Amino acid sequence: MAVVTFSLFGFSSLRQRLWAFSQMGLAKPSLRKTPDLGFFKLMGTGSGAGFSTRPNFGVYTLLAEWPSLAIARERIKTAQSLKGYRGTADRMATLYLEPVSSRGQWDGHHFETGPDAPEQRMPLVAMTRASIRPSKLIRFWSRVPAISDAVVREPTRRFMIGTGEVPWLHQVTFSLWHSVEEMERFARTSATHGEAVRCAYQDNWFSEYCFTRFNLLAMDGHWEGLTDTTVRAETPVNELQDKRAHAARLAAAR
Repeated sequence: MAVVTFSLFGFSSLRQRLWAFSQMGLAKPSLRKTPDLGFFKLMGTGSGAGFSTRPNFGVYTLLAEWPSLAIARERIKTAQSLKGYRGTADRMATLYLEPVSSRGQWDGHHFETGPDAPEQRMPLVAMTRASIRPSKLIRFWSRVPAISDAVVREPTRRFMIGTGEVPWLHQVTFSLWHSVEEMERFARTSATHGEAVRCAYQDNWFSEYCFTRFNLLAMDGHWEGLTDTTVRAETPVNELQDKRAHAARLAAAR
């Protein structure tokens, strides 16, 4: 099963920020040539918690899909295409993720979970990506400030950030939660986010939508809000992967 990584890069000085902004276009050809790298998205963020029409030129993110955890960790640490980020960023963190469930697509890509999808473990990692119809932009973004304020005040979240490929048209929410119940309560019933979700579905705000839940396999680096995150798995990751590989071999032999 493929492993997904979510990397955050922070830049403080004007020189660093100008370099990072330039890479939104310049880095993509090099990333496409990275060995073992499949689907990827290099993204910017908004101000505050990321949910803003004003861009934050100090934080960028990279979502990537790799064949395995070992390959993902090796490429994040050594790939030539990421050398500039490793050398220029003031801070950097990467979360290594195992898809548990997914619905919808992202630019036609579906995050596969396979017939033997793993059980959800805590912390729960959730990612929502929506491509907003241009005719619905004003309605969508008029709701965002209140949602951003609610995110900051929400006591049950561990971490949440808004990011995306194209400003205003594409919105990605990446978050960690203590439990499924806490995440669903905020997503569906909160006065701000829950109402916005209901309007989005009723009025067809999105031209494409993807929602994926993950298990957190590992984390490298340091980032505010993530430094105290621990991977709580009842079975070690390597053992889980060995069991799934064994089950796949048995199924193929039948």
